[in-house]
Amino acid sequence: MGNSHGLTRRQFLQLCVASPLLVTAASACGKRRAFSLGVYQHPGHEAFYLSEHFNLLPTDVMLRKSQSAEAVVSAMLSGELDAAALALDEVLTCLAAGIPLQVILVLARSCGANALLSRPELNNAAQLKGKIIALESRAVTELLLEHYLQKSGLQRQDIDIAYLPQLKQLMAWENGQIDAAINSPPVSHYIERAGATRLFDSSQCPPFMFQVLAVRTDRIDWLNDIPARLLNSYYLGLQHLRLFSGDSIRRTALWRNLTLNETHSYFASVQYPTPMQNMSLLSGSGTMHNAMQKLSAFMPTTDQIRPYSLDLFNSTALRQLVLNS
Repeated sequence: MGNSHGLTRRQFLQLCVASPLLVTAASACGKRRAFSLGVYQHPGHEAFYLSEHFNLLPTDVMLRKSQSAEAVVSAMLSGELDAAALALDEVLTCLAAGIPLQVILVLARSCGANALLSRPELNNAAQLKGKIIALESRAVTELLLEHYLQKSGLQRQDIDIAYLPQLKQLMAWENGQIDAAINSPPVSHYIERAGATRLFDSSQCPPFMFQVLAVRTDRIDWLNDIPARLLNSYYLGLQHLRLFSGDSIRRTALWRNLTLNETHSYFASVQYPTPMQNMSLLSGSGTMHNAMQKLSAFMPTTDQIRPYSLDLFNSTALRQLVLNS
């Protein structure tokens, strides 16, 4: 997609960094409740952690951090959050519960982050027959499992499924209660550290696993510049990650309890769309809608009551960021 503002990606990022208006908070107009952004441990969210660490978040934005996606989704459903970094199927869960969301940025695409791991002695599909595979009760893991079963020739009835959140998967693995598991970093690194073999991952699937930034439309004023400033802080964190990769890797290794090699793999497991790629993704390229349709088919029955609307993806904040630069 062409850049209607005549900016190259390099110029765009330079303007992001150079603009003090977007890095600092909006002019005060009396004390306001902080804008609450939920994030969890995932390589696609790491730029926000770096932005907070280096005081690059808008001063009126509070980062609500969690170890698990379940906690962030729960906080969104209970009304505690104004925005969150979520996977697409987590967006669908919130929409099904009546939370009015719009996606304003694609943070990352999984290119190996979501993986099927097995005991080292179970190194092919035939050996998984009759074994217990743990996965989260969500569309993205169901769809990845479906792709693996089709590729391997296994049937669903050939395996036993245990639905467990990722942190409980780790406990079950250590206790010898499961034979394989589908999960994502950093939990996948902890399980691989315990000797697991990677049988399959999202790099072998069509693109449907995206991490996005979703905002509540009933708490966003598009005339206010919080969404654009929020995107700017994300790009600043991402730029630090790229320009000072050694520093970022050491910090993340410490924060996530990973080795340096594991941290390299952690970041390599996702791809970060550029601003111009984001413009295309948010403006009807078809990629995001195709991903949503695939995931919708694998949502739990109770979550299928509210289909998403075609205006779910909104590039207003990203365009505002470019114009304010």
